[in-house]
Amino acid sequence: MRSPAARAAVAQMLARARAFDVKIAGDSPAAMLARNIFDNPKVSDAQILAMRSVTLDQLASPPRDVARTLREVPDVRSLASHRFTVAMLSSVTGLGAADISRVAPDLGLTGSPDTPLLAAPGTDRLRRSTALHDFTDYLRRRGPIAGLNRAVWGVEDRVLSALVSVVEGPR
Repeated sequence: MRSPAARAAVAQMLARARAFDVKIAGDSPAAMLARNIFDNPKVSDAQILAMRSVTLDQLASPPRDVARTLREVPDVRSLASHRFTVAMLSSVTGLGAADISRVAPDLGLTGSPDTPLLAAPGTDRLRRSTALHDFTDYLRRRGPIAGLNRAVWGVEDRVLSALVSVVEGPR
């Protein structure tokens, strides 16, 4: 059972999420957040409340990652997986979606600019998985909201949680 403060925060976050029109396989950012974050008893009230304090500077990708992303996937900002991930992050942080997209264009891509793998996800299942994993991992690594990968994927490690997300996918 969520505390009154967490319930109020969730209501605001869901209201913002419902304003986004992006969908992946019929799934909306609001539904993804509700199922995997807000209705997840392993995600604490403190984690939810901390999401409101994440800053744009914390979410920003290093300049070399931005450069590689835009070089290798120039249309990244038009991808549903990117827009979906940005919508979820904007919804929970209250930060502008355009601002998040500008500072973190690598959101919603399979892999990472600091690894050999960086590509647009090729299936709806992978788009959904990538969007949710980027949401949890960016908040964990850059937020920082400790324990979020563990709460959603069962492991905190960045690479292991990504593997779990690909194999199991989001709820």
